[in-house]
Amino acid sequence: MTTPQARPTTARRPLWDTGWGAKRATAYAARCARYVSIDRLQFQARGRAAARLDFPYAVGRGPQRHEAAVAIAVRFGLDVRHLDRSGRALRITGRPDAVARYAAALPRVLDHVEQLASWAARMYSQCARKPQHTDHFESLGARGPHAAAYFRATAFRRIVEVLVGPQDIVVPEVDPSLPLWEQAETLGGVLGEYGWVEIRDAYDPDSAQRLLDNADRVKTPASRWPVTNKHGEQLALFDDAHLAPQPISGLVVVIPCSRAKTSHPAAAGQLYTGSLHKHARRTADALTAHGGTVLVLSALHGLLPLDQIIEPYDHTWKDEGSITVDGLQAQAVDLRLTGADVVLLTPSQYTQRAIAVWPNAQTPLAHLGIGRQRGRLTALRESARTRSADAA
Repeated sequence: MTTPQARPTTARRPLWDTGWGAKRATAYAARCARYVSIDRLQFQARGRAAARLDFPYAVGRGPQRHEAAVAIAVRFGLDVRHLDRSGRALRITGRPDAVARYAAALPRVLDHVEQLASWAARMYSQCARKPQHTDHFESLGARGPHAAAYFRATAFRRIVEVLVGPQDIVVPEVDPSLPLWEQAETLGGVLGEYGWVEIRDAYDPDSAQRLLDNADRVKTPASRWPVTNKHGEQLALFDDAHLAPQPISGLVVVIPCSRAKTSHPAAAGQLYTGSLHKHARRTADALTAHGGTVLVLSALHGLLPLDQIIEPYDHTWKDEGSITVDGLQAQAVDLRLTGADVVLLTPSQYTQRAIAVWPNAQTPLAHLGIGRQRGRLTALRESARTRSADAA
């Protein structure tokens, strides 16, 4: 299919032409629909199309599917933008035929990965029930369920890597001399190889065609929507007027997230519990005591207002799917922060990315070790409080 009007081939495709009966096919479709919600496609200028994807909470699996969707989109040759409003939303952009194929294939591919990951989880459960392993799993105590969930999540991630990677990727075999609970990634690789399919062909052609036939053609006057020179895309494509963020005024202080977090979904202002984060937060509060805004910079979500609810997650700047500089710049535009007076109370990995968004930002922690960063934060906080007292 080279144009939105051309019908895709009806050749046999993986994860679609399975020969199931109507009842099982209906149940399969309903299961796939639970993994991701896909908005109607929207045709843009320059022969491109876009769609928004939202991932339900799903007992913590929403973020896993979110990460998988990013990797799969790259395989389809699409551009991905993280939408920080929900914390688990994406916008994918590309050629209309590629966007339609991806949107039609993604729920099926996610279901395939889920089934393989559940297979890995069952193997872990069988291992846990063996008498010779009783002592190990009893020692886990209350952490046992968490260990099982971590094993499944690790296998899930590795399965996705194999499915989206090159066909000649080297997958090591499970080592029988090692306990299974230490080989989640290896087992995931083996299952991914066993269940490998060409995911770019895993779409239902009729579903892809319906997405194209029902797509919206954006005809909104250019004066209503802000457009970036670099991408030529409508940044507010999925925004409703009553949901649009209000301009942020006054000093903007950006602080880092932390690996330590609460165990439950919470506002960004309460989720992170790491010591450097809390130290920076106290200083940021002092700097904005008489006006201003504090934002948390997350490797996964980007710029987070303190009141935005997000789930706990485990993600660093080194992990695939981290927010890019382009993504941060788009968020700054959405929040109307491009010309703001910004202070970065962030360590180097955060500052390197944020400074590309705000070249004139103040960086009082730049080039300082962790100990001196804490000292500088304390000095800034005390100075801000002194100025407040003098002004009073």
